Amino acid sequence: MGELHFDETLIVKFYEKHNKEEILTTLAEKLYKAGYVNNGFKAAILKREHEMPTGLFTGHVNVAIPHTETKYVNEDSIIIGILDNPVQFFAMDNPTKPIDVHIVIMLALSEPHGHICLLQKVVNLIQKKDVMMDVIRSDDMNTIFSILKKHLLS
Repeated sequence: MGELHFDETLIVKFYEKHNKEEILTTLAEKLYKAGYVNNGFKAAILKREHEMPTGLFTGHVNVAIPHTETKYVNEDSIIIGILDNPVQFFAMDNPTKPIDVHIVIMLALSEPHGHICLLQKVVNLIQKKDVMMDVIRSDDMNTIFSILKKHLLS
């Protein structure tokens, strides 16, 4: 995996109520406009989420970790959506079970197994209830970025 692009501009706070497709579209389009993914990424993310849901029930702040094939990625990146109003995704381990998600961690990775190390960091992060609550409660992007950077890029 090459250099991972992640900064304050790749954190999106959603204050209004949206549906899953709107959230995924917004995040994917932001990656596309930054040049990190190609024009097939958005459709691939939407299709894959429909076929293989990525919602994870954590018992506190539920997350979704959408990702797709490497052929849609120009440069490794991660974008995070923080939702004031939870959005219904479906569970990774039970695709018919709805889960209300507050954080979407979208991965755009150029190597097929490049996500393993990053996924371990994501799993460690989402298990930390206090940290996840700090992320969803804050409106300061610098604070949110500092928290996420510490856990995802270190």
